[in-house]
Amino acid sequence: MEIDQLKNIWDKDEVSETPEIAMEKQKEIHLPLERIRKNMRFEFWSTAVLFLLIIIFFLFKDMYIFKFKVYVITLVSAQMLVTSFYFFKFFNLYKNLTAVDFNTADSLRDLRHQFELNEQYYLSFYISFVPFVICEMLLIFEFTPNLKSIEGIEFILTFLGLSIFTLGLLYFVGKWWFKRYYGKYISQIKAISDNLI
Repeated sequence: MEIDQLKNIWDKDEVSETPEIAMEKQKEIHLPLERIRKNMRFEFWSTAVLFLLIIIFFLFKDMYIFKFKVYVITLVSAQMLVTSFYFFKFFNLYKNLTAVDFNTADSLRDLRHQFELNEQYYLSFYISFVPFVICEMLLIFEFTPNLKSIEGIEFILTFLGLSIFTLGLLYFVGKWWFKRYYGKYISQIKAISDNLI
């Protein structure tokens, strides 16, 4: 093939542009996005206030057992570290949601991918709290006089039962929280983007 033929073939090929999204559809997407941003702000500040209140409570609470106070403060501090890592990722999504431009279908695909990542972060966040819940259960059993007297198979069954109940509660509350504050808005955005893509 000669160079002239290649040039002709190249000129005949049309470069497909990414289709643009109409302004009405962009406005439809912005409403659930604004709700997600609002819920993200609420979750961040409520978690920060909650941790602050827990730390203040245990710092100024006069406890009979000093070791228990040290263990709880250490455990809550470790939970704060894990939560701060999660909120760092959360903040990155928040920044992306405020900076993203929805003119093209590619930007919508990117947004959907970010939501899928955020859902995985939520899942990993709740899984990361499993060791903390187990440690808290151990502390409760060790420092509560009524529970400290339980021994043998009764201790194992009671400990396992309370741990499974608490972890199940954490799982269902986490799923409910995500669905209520984010899931329904993500579904709305996915439905809009499915019609456009």
